[in-house]
Amino acid sequence: MSENENENEYADLLEEIVYSNEAIRLAAICGNFGTITEKVVKEGVTLYLSDKDTEKLLAESIHSWKTRRLFSQKIGNGQYAIAVYDKLIRMSIPVNEYQILLVTMEVTLEVPKLILDIKKILQRSPCIEVD
Repeated sequence: MSENENENEYADLLEEIVYSNEAIRLAAICGNFGTITEKVVKEGVTLYLSDKDTEKLLAESIHSWKTRRLFSQKIGNGQYAIAVYDKLIRMSIPVNEYQILLVTMEVTLEVPKLILDIKKILQRSPCIEVD
């Protein structure tokens, strides 16, 4: 698969995730240093943070995932992490050793169901390695 085809596949995957639930605002694939490599924002959504500010938060998330991996032999692999803010919920899901999926959503009580729905979408994708 060429790099361009992989990007298109991520775009389709992110689009499917964004529109899988009305509460989802944004889905993005992020690289090892917190850089957003691909993102989809739901139509009509105004983002609270710029890409630069989002990448600063992502750098922290990437560092946290690297730390979690150090303990995976003892406690198992991390499945996802959620940060709840007044205005939104931010979830990160490792998709492989070098990338995470960032999903932001409206504050909602359906988070466990939403996580299961997103994981099902990721498992169907040939470009993602999720358990």
